[in-house]
Amino acid sequence: MEEPSAATFTKLLRRLIGDGTIRTDDSVLVQFAGSFDEAVCAEVGLTNCSFSNIAPHSRSTGQTSAVKFDAHRMPQPPGSFDHVMGHSGLHHCSRPHEALHEMYRLARKTVIFVENQDSLMMRAATRAGVVTWHELVAVIDAEYKSGGVDGTGVPNFVYRWTRREVRKAVASFDPAYDVPIEFHCEWNLGSGRVATRLLQRKLHLSDEQAQQGFGWAYRVLNAAIPWQGNIFAAIIRKGLAKLHPWMESPTEMKRV
Repeated sequence: MEEPSAATFTKLLRRLIGDGTIRTDDSVLVQFAGSFDEAVCAEVGLTNCSFSNIAPHSRSTGQTSAVKFDAHRMPQPPGSFDHVMGHSGLHHCSRPHEALHEMYRLARKTVIFVENQDSLMMRAATRAGVVTWHELVAVIDAEYKSGGVDGTGVPNFVYRWTRREVRKAVASFDPAYDVPIEFHCEWNLGSGRVATRLLQRKLHLSDEQAQQGFGWAYRVLNAAIPWQGNIFAAIIRKGLAKLHPWMESPTEMKRV
């Protein structure tokens, strides 16, 4: 089942291609890739893509040409690709910051990832039982053989991100440079989402009522408080990084 964040991923790629950040013939590594990711890359016109996954043959990835790699320790040398991207995969890693570091290390220009946000409203939803701390459905669908942490049959903790956390992580990865980072947040309460199905059952809504109600909620939340949204995307512009002044001048370093 396609995740609602898929629409965000596709939309971001179209925008980045449209504004020239990504050229269609640039080299791209797609981490945590499944059949959906391959279809999206083809749809938006990317022609030079490599696909990898911690569990490329699991049911959650479908039929895919992805090669199996440990996302925490990739074999390629630094700067092997113009862009490295991942959609809804970091939360399956046992060491998500380390996996993000590998994405950053391998990229020359841009790192893009789409995950869930750790917002106040998402925390409240988790405490209310509408959203879960652990991802069970993918493991159940894979008959407890894959779909969980690091591609195993153990349900993964759903690691959610904040802007501050991404900024601190990137500053730790590359402390000599000021690296621009763009963020995009939105609400997407698609009918296929686990949280949506749970809330539908709690409210005793029919499929038609749920579709209408959640569609209305989606529009209201995105108009009022999109920054609290469940979908979180980061665009790390490594290719635009600039040395900190104190790295360029010993005098500036003495002032710090």
